Amino acid sequence: MPCSGKKWHLADPGGKIGQPVFFGTFNHAIDAKGRTSLPARFREALAAAGEPRIVLMQFPHWKAVLALPQSRWAELVKKVEAGSPLDARLQRNVLKFVSSAHEVDLDVHGRVLVPPTLRAWAGLGKEVVWVGMGSTIHLYDKAEYEAQMAAEIPPADVVDLFGKA
Repeated sequence: MPCSGKKWHLADPGGKIGQPVFFGTFNHAIDAKGRTSLPARFREALAAAGEPRIVLMQFPHWKAVLALPQSRWAELVKKVEAGSPLDARLQRNVLKFVSSAHEVDLDVHGRVLVPPTLRAWAGLGKEVVWVGMGSTIHLYDKAEYEAQMAAEIPPADVVDLFGKA
């Protein structure tokens, strides 16, 4: 059978073309209205996976905005729905982080509008940094990102990414 030179993608029965993967660090500006460009590489990964939009929410571990593809958001919603409304720990996390979520579309220029509450949470100024984290994306104020990168990781907390899972 002759090769066409086209790239093959694994598709699930629902018609999706795999999960998007995000890597890299990209410096961007954010305007006074809260619009910032999603890096082209991330937009391409979303488009290739058939992801129409992203969901922005507070990142629970430090001052950053977490950006999830729509499919990852749907997985999170299922976990929240499966949890007990009487589980105080779960409900506290839903209240603190999940309730901050905003579904956002990219405009024709590839920009997203970061809501004021999320800009305030992450302390986003004029200079921001998009960071690909595998299945998710983080959005930082440039100074916060630099502080995170400058912080040492204690040897006991370093994860062997090449070892057995």
